[in-house]
Amino acid sequence: MVIRKDTGTAHNGLSDWYWQRLSAVLLLVTLPLPFLLLWGVYSGALNQFALLDLLDHFLSRLFHTLLIIAIVVHAYIGLKTILEDYVHPPMLRVLLIGTMLVAMATAGIWWLALVWAWGG
Repeated sequence: MVIRKDTGTAHNGLSDWYWQRLSAVLLLVTLPLPFLLLWGVYSGALNQFALLDLLDHFLSRLFHTLLIIAIVVHAYIGLKTILEDYVHPPMLRVLLIGTMLVAMATAGIWWLALVWAWGG
């Protein structure tokens, strides 16, 4: 008699693990940059015009885009994994994951629209 364990929706979880680690490395690289800008503003090293010039640069927008994508992917995969592990009724789990996906995608798109619209 063969006893087969149901692997659920995540199967072995390797792709989730991979994307979670990749987004974590991207966060490690991009997350210090906004904090450096804040430090520059609060220390007086950057005035408003200098900050706006930095934020209006293409590379700054590119780094913000990478940051937004990394935050959304990292948060989505982490919360999805928690919901898959601890919410047992399948319909509730699908509803919660779908709602979370729509909310995070909406927030990410809104944030991207702000990043690419500022400065003219």
